[in-house]
Amino acid sequence: MGDSPSLLPAGLEDQLPPWAEAEAEALNLILKTVRGFGYDRVKPPLLEYEDTLTAFAPDALRKGFKLADPQAEGLLILRSDKTGQVVRIAQTRLKDQPRPLRLSYGGQVLRAKGSQLRPERQFTQAGIELIGVPVGAETRALIEIADVCLTALGTIGVTDITLDLTLPHLAREAAGGDMALIRALSERNAALAENTGAAGKQVARLIAAFGPWDAAVDALAAAGTSAPILAAVEDVRTVAGAMASRHPRAELLLDPAELRGFDYHSGLSFVLYAKGIRGELGRGGLYPAGEEQAAGFTLYMDTILRALPEPAPQPKVKVPVDADPLEIARRRAAGEVIVADLN
Repeated sequence: MGDSPSLLPAGLEDQLPPWAEAEAEALNLILKTVRGFGYDRVKPPLLEYEDTLTAFAPDALRKGFKLADPQAEGLLILRSDKTGQVVRIAQTRLKDQPRPLRLSYGGQVLRAKGSQLRPERQFTQAGIELIGVPVGAETRALIEIADVCLTALGTIGVTDITLDLTLPHLAREAAGGDMALIRALSERNAALAENTGAAGKQVARLIAAFGPWDAAVDALAAAGTSAPILAAVEDVRTVAGAMASRHPRAELLLDPAELRGFDYHSGLSFVLYAKGIRGELGRGGLYPAGEEQAAGFTLYMDTILRALPEPAPQPKVKVPVDADPLEIARRRAAGEVIVADLN
C-alpha cells in the first residue's frame, strides 16, 4: 500500500474527464426523458436501517455493506440497489398518493461483492418504478416501461440495442428449486436438463425456445398447454409486437430460460444489451411491491458509457485574468469554456 498510494479497492475506480461529465450529462438527459412520460424524481438516502430496507428489498442484506450507526442503536446498510428504496417511499411517504405511482431515480450504489457478469461494485443507476399497476393492466404497464427505457436510450444516442424478453416466473417454476435444473437453465444446457426426469424435459423446452421473438414464441407455445405458458405466450406477443412497432431498430429476442438477477420478478421481464458492448445496459420487468403490483427498469450508467462514442473534451479558451468580465460572462452564456490565465 505504501508504494501504491493510488490503489483502489477491487470493483472501484476513479472516473476521469471527460467521462465523468459525459455520464452526468447522459444521466440528466435520461431523467429528463422519463419526466416527459410523467415520472417524478425521488432521492432516497445513501444509508438506511437494516430492518427498514430489507423489509422492502430483502436482497439488500446480501449485497450491501452493513455499518453501525454511531448516533442510534441499530445496523445500517449502504444501498446496493435503489429499487427497494423507491418501493419503501411509495408504500410509506407516498402511500396515500393516487395509483399508479410513477417515480424515477438516479444515483450511486455500492455492493459488497461484484459478480462475474458485473465486477464493478460502485456505479450509477438510473431508472423508473411504476407502482400500483391495476389488475389486468400488467402487460400495458410492461409496454410502457420498455417503451420509456428504449426511448431514453435512444435519446442519449445508444444504438444497436437488443431487448431480451425473459420469463423468470416460468423458469423458476419449471426448475422447482432443483439445483441441477437451475444449473441447466444458467448454462442453457438442454441435455443436462433432459437427464433429470419430467421436470427436466419442461426446462429443456424453455431452453430451446430462444431466439428472435416471432419464431421463439411459437416454440414456447409448443412447450406446453398450461395456463402460465399460454398466458406468457400471449404476453410476449403483445409486448414484442408493441416494441417492434414503436422501436423498429431494436432487435427483439425471447429467452425463457434466463433466471440470473430476476430473484424477485414475477412476470414478463427484459434485459438490454448493446451489440459489441460488455455487460448489460439494464434490466426491468414486473414484480410485487408489497401488496401492489409494480413494473420498472434500472439502467447501469457505466455500461451505457461504453456504448456511447468517446466524448471529446470541450475546447477551453484562455483569456487574461483582467479581461472584461461582462464580455466573458456573455461568451460563457453562449456556451464557450473560458479559463482565466492566472500567470
